[in-house]
Amino acid sequence: MQDQKKYYIKFITVCLGALILSYGLSQIPNRYFSTSHFWIPTVFFALSTIGINALLTKGEKNSKEFVFKTLAMSMARLLACMIFVFIYSLINKPQALAFTCHFMIQYLVFTVFEISFLLKYIKQAD
Repeated sequence: MQDQKKYYIKFITVCLGALILSYGLSQIPNRYFSTSHFWIPTVFFALSTIGINALLTKGEKNSKEFVFKTLAMSMARLLACMIFVFIYSLINKPQALAFTCHFMIQYLVFTVFEISFLLKYIKQAD
């Protein structure tokens, strides 16, 4: 229970940090970062990270199934990201480049957070 509370505190901190980073970058007046939809990637990754971690933390930590679930979730997340960015670029072509840059930065931030969480989660099993 205490570990879960620590996780959510770190998760909220990462979400707020990523949102502040995106906001700061969106204030730079250039075509790579200037967008009014800087917050959408943060919401997308916050929801997907919660969902993925909930699915991955169910069941055995030491089984081969855990490794396959982790890889499958990573692949599914990457595919969902590509589809999401593609759909956004079709809907809002003028801001597609800036949105994609924000999305990539958010992807890196949340992937690092998720991997660090999973590594700590696996080490607890030992």
